[in-house]
Amino acid sequence: MTTLQVENLTFEFPVSWQASKYDDWSFYRNQFVKQRDGIGAVDILAKAPCGTAYLIEVKDYRHPDTEKPSDLPQSLANKVLMTLAALLPARLNSNEAQERAMARAILTCKKLRVVAHVELPRRHMPVIDPADLKQKLAQLLRAVDAHPKVVSTHQMHGISWRVR
Repeated sequence: MTTLQVENLTFEFPVSWQASKYDDWSFYRNQFVKQRDGIGAVDILAKAPCGTAYLIEVKDYRHPDTEKPSDLPQSLANKVLMTLAALLPARLNSNEAQERAMARAILTCKKLRVVAHVELPRRHMPVIDPADLKQKLAQLLRAVDAHPKVVSTHQMHGISWRVR
């Protein structure tokens, strides 16, 4: 089992999966992000044994001092597109063999899925509407994944990994 910590959440992927915390990659941090201003990245790359690649972005709005999203759908879409743009150069130019292998694994997938994992406060007014976020992401990323998922620890919508 692969376990990854993102913000205050622990993601547990089945043993047959490959998963990596992409925004911690040396290639992203030390090479790709320096190409221009405004480059972002999804938090996690994962590959299911069936050949589906998952680009996973995590947002946790449960804490009172968390900054509210100004334009979350556009920000998430940009992170997805920038991550996709970085995968081929990472496969070819990363100094880390593990990063090159994961980039290669993602690039050979037969299907691509986008998942926004969003934790919202339970008692206060929600900072975002998950259905609205899903609809806007579908519009912005229709050429990448016309049916993105918006999930949380309480509503995983059939996702195969666990989050605590």
